[in-house]
Amino acid sequence: MRRLFVLIAVLGLVAASCGGDSGGGSCEAVADEAIEIFQEVIDEFDELSIDELGELEEEPQSLVDMEKKFEDLESQATDLGCSDAEMEELFEARIGNLTSDGLFGQFMIEGLEESGFFE
Repeated sequence: MRRLFVLIAVLGLVAASCGGDSGGGSCEAVADEAIEIFQEVIDEFDELSIDELGELEEEPQSLVDMEKKFEDLESQATDLGCSDAEMEELFEARIGNLTSDGLFGQFMIEGLEESGFFE
């Protein structure tokens, strides 16, 4: 269970640094791409059982990939002049687009709905 909380903390830290590279030239496009990346991670983790989550020995490749994608998005958002406040507003408007069929994804989405992307 501790690892689950570590994974959620990692996702929160990555979200807090959002901004990027292939988002299409606007702050809205960066936010759209970031939400797509979160959905991909949610989908991957939803396929894992609680036991499988607990047995993870190292950071899953999907999180490593997500961190790289968010670094790219952060660079793009900075280049576009997107402020943290603007990105937070855009993310909050898109939280409702996230879906989950599993416990981990639902837990993550609920956390984002309660705390937002930027703490």
